[in-house]
Amino acid sequence: MIDILAKDVMIPISRYVTVKKKDTLIHVIQALDDARKSEAEHAHRDAIVTNENGEFVGKVTMLDIFKALEPNYKKLEKKSSAGTLTADFVSKAVKDFNLWVAPMQDVCARGAHKFVSEVMHVPGEADYISEEESIEMALHKYVMGVHQPLIVKDGETVTGILRFGDVFEVTRKAMLNCPID
Repeated sequence: MIDILAKDVMIPISRYVTVKKKDTLIHVIQALDDARKSEAEHAHRDAIVTNENGEFVGKVTMLDIFKALEPNYKKLEKKSSAGTLTADFVSKAVKDFNLWVAPMQDVCARGAHKFVSEVMHVPGEADYISEEESIEMALHKYVMGVHQPLIVKDGETVTGILRFGDVFEVTRKAMLNCPID
């Protein structure tokens, strides 16, 4: 897989779902739904955030949306350790922090009043990958815990998005073509 580069697998930024910082989460969900209806090949579950000039400034992922819709996750993040999750820990946290007990109408209202700027992930250095990096490097970043998806750059310019599922697809197809003794 060393011969396969990030630029060979990425989705070009021009073909990705885009939202603005002033949009609400409802706008994000609508944009994702519109993209899903029009382009089955790349069913997006994340959106990139651009500024007024159309330049990349962040991303909103499924995880960001869930955390925004359930504000008690912030309390949990402060209490949780970096240890391994167990079923008991998760069950206790759900009960102790009253996670997802609000009716769907409340969840919808939260989404209508939360702005992208409040919930978006502003990427750090680890969230980026060069177009010329191998997808093996992307895989290493994902396994080691980078906030998905990776942002692909050519120099300082953001050129695409590299999703974990797309890296897996390349790996899956390569494995299916392996000669097995």
